Amino acid sequence: MKKIVSIMMVLVLSLALTACGGKEQSVTYTMETESDGLKMTDTMTLNAKGDKVQNMTEVIALDLTGFDEATQAALVEVYGAIIDQYNSVEGVECSAESGEGSYTITISIDATGDAVSQLADMGLLQVEGNADTLSLSATGDALEASGYSLAE
Repeated sequence: MKKIVSIMMVLVLSLALTACGGKEQSVTYTMETESDGLKMTDTMTLNAKGDKVQNMTEVIALDLTGFDEATQAALVEVYGAIIDQYNSVEGVECSAESGEGSYTITISIDATGDAVSQLADMGLLQVEGNADTLSLSATGDALEASGYSLAE
């Protein structure tokens, strides 16, 4: 009888641990760049359960003050077309906000479905390895190798 109770306890504990999966965590990376007068601050937040990324949110803040109004309008038009491409993918929400001399794009990607691989196929998201399951640690390493810094 003691053996049966012990085995049952082990099974219940292992099921409880399995049900918990991994702990939920959120990690943010940032990168600031400037190219041909266009200043950009890119902030990437990865939300994961264990090591598996569940959601990615990217906020791209563009400083357009170095350009005249016609150039700013042309840039907004180009980025608008890119936003339409993002929004054509199920599991992706992309929006933009214009201000005086600024333009901010927010992209939210559900990484649990097929959105990541579709974005990679479209050239809108660079993915190394398996696009079906994004590893938090591998994605963080790739972002740091690309010039992003871990935000505290």
